[in-house]
Amino acid sequence: MSSQIQRLTNFKPLWQKPTRYTIITGGRGSFKSHHTGLFLVDLTKETGHTILSTRYTLTSAHISVIPEFTSKIRLQEDNGYIQKGCFDITKTDVVNKITGSNILFKGIHTTSGNQTANLKSIEGLTTFVLDEAEELDDEEDFDTIDLSVRKKDKDNRVIMIMNPSNRQHWIYKRFFERPGVAFDFNGKIDDVTYIFSCYLDKPSFLHESFLKTAQKTKEFNLAKYNHLFLGHWREDSEKTLWKRKNIKYKEAPQIIKAIVAVDPAITSRPESDETGILVIGKATDGLLYVLDDLSGRFTPAEWAGRAVSAYEKYGAHKIIYEDNQGGDMVKNTITSVSKAVMVDSVHASKGKFTRAEPVAAYYEQGMVFHTRVFTDLEFQMTTWLPDDKISPDRMDALVWGVTYFINEEQKSGIIYAN
Repeated sequence: MSSQIQRLTNFKPLWQKPTRYTIITGGRGSFKSHHTGLFLVDLTKETGHTILSTRYTLTSAHISVIPEFTSKIRLQEDNGYIQKGCFDITKTDVVNKITGSNILFKGIHTTSGNQTANLKSIEGLTTFVLDEAEELDDEEDFDTIDLSVRKKDKDNRVIMIMNPSNRQHWIYKRFFERPGVAFDFNGKIDDVTYIFSCYLDKPSFLHESFLKTAQKTKEFNLAKYNHLFLGHWREDSEKTLWKRKNIKYKEAPQIIKAIVAVDPAITSRPESDETGILVIGKATDGLLYVLDDLSGRFTPAEWAGRAVSAYEKYGAHKIIYEDNQGGDMVKNTITSVSKAVMVDSVHASKGKFTRAEPVAAYYEQGMVFHTRVFTDLEFQMTTWLPDDKISPDRMDALVWGVTYFINEEQKSGIIYAN
């Protein structure tokens, strides 16, 4: 078999006689989606399968997940494992024209509302795949679709793929805590197959820059390394300002105003040298949506160019920054890339807790949603403590962006509610 489609040992149970449930967990660089995609291509080689591949929020499958899945088809074609041209690929599904088996790509929550009732009525469902399962907070939604997988005379599968979230998540309580399963267990217990992998299982498959980032994270933030790279489940602290249960996911309806919020790296400390760049929008329902996280380690010219590109891509109203931290420098850096962009500042209250608290309250009130999982941002939010001396970059950009909208609402006298 080509090394390009070599299967890591941990994932081989996907191709074996299935249990009803398969839970695939692990940190970044663990090849969870890669192996699942290869397996689903193989599953369509059997007749009689209708496969539902879902995420809680799934916008424009033909732009996001279908190209990724198509790459697995091309990989098998190029290596002679399937006949070229045997798949019919549309914007919403993939059909194996030889066997008739098909994969439907759907979101559970869309701008039209919760689609669980529609998804459970899919005829002849044999396989339910829930990607980014950490997004799904409602166990009842899962159960509804789970119980619709019941086609007789075919193997029935429910596959959950996720980066471990916190220990309060229903998946942890139901499938790990109650049966007493360790986070890194590989094997079968009753009707559940557990597959765990992390980047250390095959570091030779990964780019050197990824490995350096992992090592750097380990040196400066062991908790973040354990969670993001090794796939540990987290225990939320009662002292954190943001609670994991208040971070909700939802596909955004029409955005009426978007802004790009920037928190540039000022210091040269290795543990705090990222620039936070978030795109936040207000939609027709009056709620705020985090649309994108473009943060990273950049030179001033690079982060300014990235912010301007996001401004143009999302048709943003302004680029926002906080004026207490080198405001003139930030504005000059951005306008040196493009003088056409609108740049504005927000003035933060003194004290990190004081300025972050109203934003956390907006989350608690259901006024802010994430359009997908933003792992790094959400880690910063749910691990930052009010007495921490350093507030992290992505979280700060979030605070500046949401504060901008809060200030706008206070000026207009309009307060939206759920």
